Amino acid sequence: MVKQPRHSALFGGSFDPPHLGHRRIVEALLALPEIDEVVVVPAWLNPFKSRSHAPAEKRLQWCRRVCGGPGVVVNDYEIRQGRPVRTWETLQALRREHPIDHLVVGADNLATLRDWYRFDDLNREVTWIVVTRPGYAPDTSMLRRARLLPLEIPVSSTEIRRGQKREFLDPAIREEVEALYLAPPSQRKEKL
Repeated sequence: MVKQPRHSALFGGSFDPPHLGHRRIVEALLALPEIDEVVVVPAWLNPFKSRSHAPAEKRLQWCRRVCGGPGVVVNDYEIRQGRPVRTWETLQALRREHPIDHLVVGADNLATLRDWYRFDDLNREVTWIVVTRPGYAPDTSMLRRARLLPLEIPVSSTEIRRGQKREFLDPAIREEVEALYLAPPSQRKEKL
């Protein structure tokens, strides 16, 4: 009999592309005694961004290969909507199937959290798990309940898109990621 999770953490993002830092976050979340399940949700398009670099379906496939495993659900809710989806909406929709009571954010997002749609409601309903990032001092004073996850992962998806820190690419997706982001524009579609 499979034990049903009692506490889930929602880990959303662009994952453009997902990398070993994302996997490390998932592993660290699952190591927390209060987390039974991590729900990874790639965005169709982050509401604060104007575009994604890789197609949504491709990023979903990559997330399944990089972050999937026991205790992890890679969910396509936001991608199925075909539009930017706010975290509040995703939380309400996914709570029908998952006991989400934790929300994962990077320390670099703290400065803009108050701009998130229905931030006060989110703040009332979840415990925030703030993943530390190099160069960001996490001020969690505005958060009702928060826990720091000190990982200091020295990579971002932006750096990988620029051809930097490629050692953080999972071998399972390396060739596809390099073909999409790093190949000359005339060759990109052929390799996907």
